[in-house]
Amino acid sequence: MSESSIFSLLPVVFMLHDFEELILFRPWLAKHRAEIRERFPAVDRLLARTHDGLSQAALTVAVLHEFALIAAVTYLALALDLPGLWFGACFAFAAHLLVHIGQWLIFGRYVPVIITSWLALPYCAYALSTFLATTTLPHGQLALWALLGLALTALSFPSAFALAARFERWLIQRYL
Repeated sequence: MSESSIFSLLPVVFMLHDFEELILFRPWLAKHRAEIRERFPAVDRLLARTHDGLSQAALTVAVLHEFALIAAVTYLALALDLPGLWFGACFAFAAHLLVHIGQWLIFGRYVPVIITSWLALPYCAYALSTFLATTTLPHGQLALWALLGLALTALSFPSAFALAARFERWLIQRYL
Protein backbone atom coordinates (compact mmCIF):
# COMPACT_ATOMS: atom_id res chain seq x y z
CA MET A 1 0.00 0.00 0.00
CA SER A 2 1.36 3.42 -0.91
CA GLU A 3 2.08 6.05 1.71
CA SER A 4 -0.63 8.32 0.34
CA SER A 5 -3.13 5.45 0.62
CA ILE A 6 -2.10 4.83 4.22
CA PHE A 7 -2.31 8.54 5.00
CA SER A 8 -5.68 8.98 3.27
CA LEU A 9 -7.21 6.35 5.58
CA LEU A 10 -7.01 8.72 8.56
CA PRO A 11 -10.56 10.15 8.17
CA VAL A 12 -11.97 6.63 7.66
CA VAL A 13 -10.30 5.33 10.82
CA PHE A 14 -11.44 8.44 12.69
CA MET A 15 -15.06 7.89 11.63
CA LEU A 16 -15.02 4.19 12.52
CA HIS A 17 -13.80 5.23 15.96
CA ASP A 18 -16.49 7.88 16.34
CA PHE A 19 -19.26 5.49 15.29
CA GLU A 20 -18.75 3.59 18.55
CA GLU A 21 -19.15 6.81 20.48
CA LEU A 22 -22.16 7.99 18.46
CA ILE A 23 -23.99 4.70 18.80
CA LEU A 24 -23.25 3.85 22.42
CA PHE A 25 -22.43 7.03 24.35
CA ARG A 26 -25.96 8.25 25.16
CA PRO A 27 -27.27 4.93 26.57
CA TRP A 28 -23.97 4.33 28.39
CA LEU A 29 -24.07 7.82 29.90
CA ALA A 30 -27.69 7.37 31.03
CA LYS A 31 -26.66 4.22 32.87
CA HIS A 32 -23.47 5.62 34.43
CA ARG A 33 -24.21 9.33 34.97
CA ALA A 34 -24.82 9.06 38.71
CA GLU A 35 -21.52 7.24 39.19
CA ILE A 36 -19.69 9.81 37.06
CA ARG A 37 -21.28 12.62 39.09
CA GLU A 38 -20.11 10.98 42.32
CA ARG A 39 -16.61 9.82 41.27
CA PHE A 40 -15.69 12.52 38.75
CA PRO A 41 -17.59 15.75 39.49
CA ALA A 42 -15.39 17.80 37.12
CA VAL A 43 -16.20 15.41 34.26
CA ASP A 44 -19.87 15.65 35.15
CA ARG A 45 -19.69 19.46 34.95
CA LEU A 46 -17.98 19.20 31.54
CA LEU A 47 -20.68 16.81 30.31
CA ALA A 48 -23.33 19.21 31.58
CA ARG A 49 -21.79 22.04 29.52
CA THR A 50 -21.17 20.01 26.36
CA HIS A 51 -23.70 17.19 26.14
CA ASP A 52 -26.74 17.92 28.27
CA GLY A 53 -29.65 19.24 26.26
CA LEU A 54 -28.29 17.94 22.96
CA SER A 55 -30.17 15.34 20.98
CA GLN A 56 -28.47 12.47 19.22
CA ALA A 57 -28.83 14.43 15.99
CA ALA A 58 -27.02 17.43 17.48
CA LEU A 59 -24.22 15.24 18.83
CA THR A 60 -23.89 13.81 15.33
CA VAL A 61 -23.41 17.35 14.04
CA ALA A 62 -20.49 17.77 16.47
CA VAL A 63 -18.93 14.56 15.11
CA LEU A 64 -19.57 15.74 11.55
CA HIS A 65 -17.68 18.94 12.40
CA GLU A 66 -14.67 16.93 13.62
CA PHE A 67 -14.84 14.54 10.64
CA ALA A 68 -14.99 17.43 8.17
CA LEU A 69 -11.98 19.01 9.84
CA ILE A 70 -9.82 15.87 9.83
CA ALA A 71 -10.88 15.00 6.27
CA ALA A 72 -10.13 18.52 5.02
CA VAL A 73 -6.74 18.59 6.75
CA THR A 74 -5.84 15.13 5.45
CA TYR A 75 -6.76 15.80 1.85
CA LEU A 76 -5.36 19.33 1.90
CA ALA A 77 -2.05 17.93 3.18
CA LEU A 78 -2.02 15.31 0.41
CA ALA A 79 -3.12 17.68 -2.36
CA LEU A 80 -0.71 20.47 -1.43
CA ASP A 81 2.14 18.14 -0.43
CA LEU A 82 2.19 19.36 3.16
CA PRO A 83 3.22 16.20 4.99
CA GLY A 84 3.69 17.99 8.30
CA LEU A 85 0.04 18.98 8.29
CA TRP A 86 -1.00 15.33 7.99
CA PHE A 87 1.51 14.38 10.69
CA GLY A 88 -0.02 16.92 13.07
CA ALA A 89 -3.54 15.58 12.44
CA CYS A 90 -2.54 11.95 12.88
CA PHE A 91 -0.47 12.75 15.97
CA ALA A 92 -3.43 14.56 17.54
CA PHE A 93 -5.78 11.67 16.70
CA ALA A 94 -3.35 9.19 18.28
CA ALA A 95 -3.18 11.40 21.39
CA HIS A 96 -6.99 11.50 21.42
CA LEU A 97 -7.04 7.69 21.39
CA LEU A 98 -4.57 7.58 24.29
CA VAL A 99 -6.83 9.93 26.26
CA HIS A 100 -9.71 7.50 25.72
CA ILE A 101 -7.54 4.61 26.89
CA GLY A 102 -6.72 6.66 29.98
CA GLN A 103 -10.45 7.25 30.55
CA TRP A 104 -11.05 3.51 30.36
CA LEU A 105 -8.22 2.79 32.82
CA ILE A 106 -9.48 5.42 35.26
CA PHE A 107 -13.14 4.38 34.99
CA GLY A 108 -12.15 0.75 35.38
CA ARG A 109 -14.50 -0.82 32.85
CA TYR A 110 -15.99 -0.35 29.41
CA VAL A 111 -16.43 3.18 28.08
CA PRO A 112 -17.99 3.63 24.63
CA VAL A 113 -14.78 4.54 22.81
CA ILE A 114 -12.38 1.92 24.05
CA ILE A 115 -12.88 -0.87 21.52
CA THR A 116 -12.26 1.34 18.53
CA SER A 117 -9.48 3.19 20.35
CA TRP A 118 -7.58 -0.09 20.66
CA LEU A 119 -8.41 -0.95 17.04
CA ALA A 120 -7.39 2.48 15.68
CA LEU A 121 -4.16 2.78 17.64
CA PRO A 122 -2.25 0.22 15.50
CA TYR A 123 -3.24 2.17 12.37
CA CYS A 124 -1.87 5.38 13.92
CA ALA A 125 1.32 3.63 15.04
CA TYR A 126 1.85 2.14 11.58
CA ALA A 127 1.00 5.33 9.70
CA LEU A 128 3.14 7.53 11.95
CA SER A 129 6.09 5.11 11.86
CA THR A 130 5.81 4.90 8.06
CA PHE A 131 5.77 8.68 7.92
CA LEU A 132 8.73 9.06 10.26
CA ALA A 133 10.76 6.47 8.34
CA THR A 134 10.43 8.42 5.09
CA THR A 135 10.12 12.08 6.06
CA THR A 136 12.86 14.61 5.55
CA LEU A 137 11.28 17.10 7.94
CA PRO A 138 13.57 18.07 10.83
CA HIS A 139 12.58 17.04 14.35
CA GLY A 140 11.83 20.63 15.33
CA GLN A 141 9.31 20.98 12.49
CA LEU A 142 7.72 17.66 13.44
CA ALA A 143 7.33 18.91 17.01
CA LEU A 144 5.73 22.14 15.79
CA TRP A 145 3.33 20.23 13.52
CA ALA A 146 2.43 17.90 16.42
CA LEU A 147 1.74 20.90 18.68
CA LEU A 148 -0.30 22.55 15.92
CA GLY A 149 -2.35 19.35 15.53
CA LEU A 150 -2.99 19.16 19.27
CA ALA A 151 -3.92 22.85 19.43
CA LEU A 152 -6.25 22.64 16.45
CA THR A 153 -7.92 19.58 17.94
CA ALA A 154 -8.37 21.25 21.34
CA LEU A 155 -9.75 24.39 19.71
CA SER A 156 -12.12 22.43 17.48
CA PHE A 157 -14.08 20.85 20.34
CA PRO A 158 -15.70 24.08 21.60
CA SER A 159 -16.71 25.06 18.08
CA ALA A 160 -18.06 21.54 17.41
CA PHE A 161 -20.29 21.69 20.49
CA ALA A 162 -21.31 25.29 19.75
CA LEU A 163 -22.37 24.18 16.27
CA ALA A 164 -24.24 21.23 17.80
CA ALA A 165 -26.07 23.55 20.22
CA ARG A 166 -26.96 25.89 17.38
CA PHE A 167 -28.25 22.95 15.35
CA GLU A 168 -30.28 21.78 18.36
CA ARG A 169 -31.97 25.20 18.63
CA TRP A 170 -32.68 25.19 14.88
CA LEU A 171 -34.05 21.65 15.08
CA ILE A 172 -36.40 22.56 17.92
CA GLN A 173 -37.64 25.71 16.18
CA ARG A 174 -38.06 24.04 12.83
CA TYR A 175 -39.33 20.55 13.63
CA LEU A 176 -40.27 20.14 17.27
